[in-house]
Amino acid sequence: MSFPRVAIIILNWNGWKDTLECLESVYQIKYPEYDVIVIDNNSEDISIEKIEDYCAGKIKVDSTFFNYQDKNPIKIFKYTNTEVENTKLPQMDNINSINSQEKLTLIKNDKNYGFAWGNNIGIKHALKNLDIEYVLLLNNDTVVDKDFLTELVDVAKNNDNVGFVGPKVYIYNDKNTLQVAGGAKVDLKYGEVDEIAYHQLDEGQFDHFLEPDYIGGTCILCSREVIEKIGMLDPTYFMYWEDADWCFRGRKHGYKSVYAFKSKIWHKYGASSDTPFKMYYFTRNRIYFVKKNNTRREFLRFSIFILAVTLSKSICQLIFKRDLKMSYAYLKGFFNGIILSDNSTDIKV
Repeated sequence: MSFPRVAIIILNWNGWKDTLECLESVYQIKYPEYDVIVIDNNSEDISIEKIEDYCAGKIKVDSTFFNYQDKNPIKIFKYTNTEVENTKLPQMDNINSINSQEKLTLIKNDKNYGFAWGNNIGIKHALKNLDIEYVLLLNNDTVVDKDFLTELVDVAKNNDNVGFVGPKVYIYNDKNTLQVAGGAKVDLKYGEVDEIAYHQLDEGQFDHFLEPDYIGGTCILCSREVIEKIGMLDPTYFMYWEDADWCFRGRKHGYKSVYAFKSKIWHKYGASSDTPFKMYYFTRNRIYFVKKNNTRREFLRFSIFILAVTLSKSICQLIFKRDLKMSYAYLKGFFNGIILSDNSTDIKV
C-alpha cells in the first residue's frame, strides 16, 4: 500500500512524563511516513528540557505497553509560535530526508492558547512547511498501538467523503475497557453528548463500521483537503466542544466522521474533579455549539432549557455547597455563551 505522509500533533502543557510515554509509543509504530510536532503551550515546568533530553537519548521511558527501544538521537527542529506563523523556515527543506523516527519539531508557544488554537499552530505549520496529506491530533496522555495510524489512514483513504477518523480508545488503567468507540452522538435539542461504548468491556461488540456525529479530540485524523476547505479548530472554544464543532462543520460540507475499529490507543482518562474554570468553559461552549449548529427557533427553546439548568446548578452550588466561585462560573458561562458570535470564518488556513 502507499503511505500518505501524516503530521502527528501532540499538545503539551506541564505534562512531560505523559508526553514522553506518548512519544516513545509513536516512534515505535509501523507506519513509515510521519512527522511528529510537539506544541508546548507555555509550560511552567521543565517540559522543554525533558523532551530535549529524551530526544538526546538521556531518558529511557518505562511503560507497561512497550519496551523502550534504543535509537539514534532524534533531531529537534525547535521554533517559537511566532517563527512558524510569520516566517518561512529554511530548515524544513532538509526534514524530508530524515527518517520519521529520527526527527521531531518542537514549537514553544508564548502563552497557553488552549486546545483549539494550540493545535491550530501545529496544523498551520504542517500545511505550510511540510509535504503532508493528513493531520493527526493526538492527546499527550495516550499510548498508541503499533498499527493505529495504518488503520486510521486505511479507513480515510478507502471510504468516500470521509472528513474525520477516530480509533477505538481504551482506558489506560483498565486496558480492556473502552472509553469510547471513535466518538459520540449529539442531541442538539438539549446540547447533550452520548459517547459510544462509554466504559464498556470490549468483547468485540463494536468491531464494525460506525459513523458518530463527531470524533473525540483525544485522537482525530483529518486530511489536508478537508482542513483547507472547512478551516481549523474554532479557537473561541479554548477547551471543550471544539472537536464536535470541527466535525459538525465538516458534515455541513458533506464530510463524514468515521470510526476505525482496528485502530487502538489507550488514554489516561479519569473522572477529574470539577473546577470553576472547567465549568465555565463547558457551560459556555455547550451553548455556543448549539447556537452555531441549530436553527434560531430551536436555539431559543434550548436557551430556556439551559437557563433553567444553569440556575438550578448555580443555586445548588451556592446554598448546599457554599461555593460562590462555582456558582458564578455557571452563570458567567451561560451569559457569555448566549452573546458569543460565530468565528468560524476566521479560521481558514
